[in-house]
Amino acid sequence: KFLDAASKYCDISQQTFDGQICEGDLLQLLKCAVTCAILAPAGPQRSRILALLSKDERICSVEHHEILHKMFMERLIRSSEVQKFEQSLMPHQKATTADGQTVLERAVLQHNVLAASRVYKNMRLPDLGLLLEVPPERAEKIAAKMIAEQRLTGYIDQKSGIIHFDAGDESLQQWDRHIRNVCSQVNSVL
Repeated sequence: KFLDAASKYCDISQQTFDGQICEGDLLQLLKCAVTCAILAPAGPQRSRILALLSKDERICSVEHHEILHKMFMERLIRSSEVQKFEQSLMPHQKATTADGQTVLERAVLQHNVLAASRVYKNMRLPDLGLLLEVPPERAEKIAAKMIAEQRLTGYIDQKSGIIHFDAGDESLQQWDRHIRNVCSQVNSVL
């Protein structure tokens, strides 16, 4: 639901309603959009909302725009940054899920798995656990769930204890196919 809320807050914050809503209220709506986007589960939909928010010219005046920017740029977020953000959350935003995690912890762990997948082709599960600052078993469980939900491309070799990330080189492969096609067409003309 945080994705839906972020999207709606973002939409409303960008409307002027012919000057009927003061700029301060629009900034508050933008701040709510940032908070909901950070709390949303990592994946393609959240990436679109992060991109939309990052393009907003008012974003630098909103609290916690740094953590939003790190999420948009798919950089790792450290626990010290999470703790600072957590202090600004309202009680209902600190809810604990059935697995004992807060919504924020889950969102940041998932984000950091995605960030790691952009940097590494593969890594040992204990190393992923160290990077995420969680036990290796928990890191494996998070990554496996994201892979199963198709929010992360890759696979886990449990026998060797290594997670393999698919880099998503599809655009590069498509570019290669396009170049090959152009070369073939040029060769057929000659």
